[in-house]
Amino acid sequence: MRITVAHEWLTNWAGSECVAEQLVQVSGARRLVAAIVDRTLASDRFPRTSVEALWPSSLPHAQTNWSRYALPMMAAWATTRIEADALLISSHFAAHAAARRFDGPSIVYHHTPSRLLWRPDIELSRLPAMTRRAVRHGVLPPLRAWDRYVAQQATVLLANSSAVARRIEIAHRRTARVVHPPVEVERWQTVEHLEGSHVLWFGRLVGYKRPEIAVEAARMSGLPLVIAGDGPERERLEDTAPPGTRFIGRAPWPVVREAMMRARVLVFPGEEDFGIAPVEALAAGVPVVAAAVGGALDYVHHGENGLLVEVAERSEDQVVAMAAALRQAWDTRWDHAQIRRTAESFSVERFRENIAEVLDDTLGTAWRRERVAT
Repeated sequence: MRITVAHEWLTNWAGSECVAEQLVQVSGARRLVAAIVDRTLASDRFPRTSVEALWPSSLPHAQTNWSRYALPMMAAWATTRIEADALLISSHFAAHAAARRFDGPSIVYHHTPSRLLWRPDIELSRLPAMTRRAVRHGVLPPLRAWDRYVAQQATVLLANSSAVARRIEIAHRRTARVVHPPVEVERWQTVEHLEGSHVLWFGRLVGYKRPEIAVEAARMSGLPLVIAGDGPERERLEDTAPPGTRFIGRAPWPVVREAMMRARVLVFPGEEDFGIAPVEALAAGVPVVAAAVGGALDYVHHGENGLLVEVAERSEDQVVAMAAALRQAWDTRWDHAQIRRTAESFSVERFRENIAEVLDDTLGTAWRRERVAT
């Protein structure tokens, strides 16, 4: 059985690319298709897989500025006919449209329905008010109708969290089975947990993750903050962070490991589709203080392995609530062994087992025989 994996674009390495890698490995797929491909990354991460790029990959500066080619990528996925016996799709924008012209069974793993179409506030906030209105009322409705139409073509839909499954139900009017993404739980479970000395932020410094909430909550609670990660918000945060805040950037593993070992609590104030970093913290025995929204609801169990903070309408109120939760978590005596156990169900091995089960249900056992033969 010839299985092909389709993935949005292959220009950097993050959570969705880890999923695509596992889909290739579990299914035994020999072919990966992406709208835009960085050839160096492809050869490094998929040395035994034929990686094919669609036509948007040949557009000027596509590998470094893919966001300007949203419409070409949508068109490419909708018009490309992929030849295979079965198709596995890793989608967070438009790759699920590949099922439209595919004749066999197709399984879509949704990281989220397209944020550009269904949750456009961050992108639209950068535009003038008149342009925002024109996009909302003139451009988005037909694109949403198209997105909903192509989403009906897939045989099976998977979602990476319960929150994403609810978004799929609203946007695409379909039911998706939740299969949590793979997290390197075992790697973090070997990290010794020491007496905590700081609150830890771990992740990219981008607006939707709300790093400014973490900084202001640390200031209000009077707790020391270590920020592991980099991004466009770093310079602004360095200018406004309270004295004593440490920025360690995109540090090598030994430095990040040390920061996690000595973390008393991880702060996670943004809304994520799933959120890998908090699960890594749990695997290391570190409690998580998270906004009660998005993927965090699937793994932060209030009072057991962290605290959930209800989302407030005003940022000022969110800071106050997050600061109070950080102080409460700091003063709580946690069962760190129990916290580690709550992360075990999100391991790479569990993900592989779940995907294999979906393949069995959808394709029968033929895919296993082919995989053994190769």
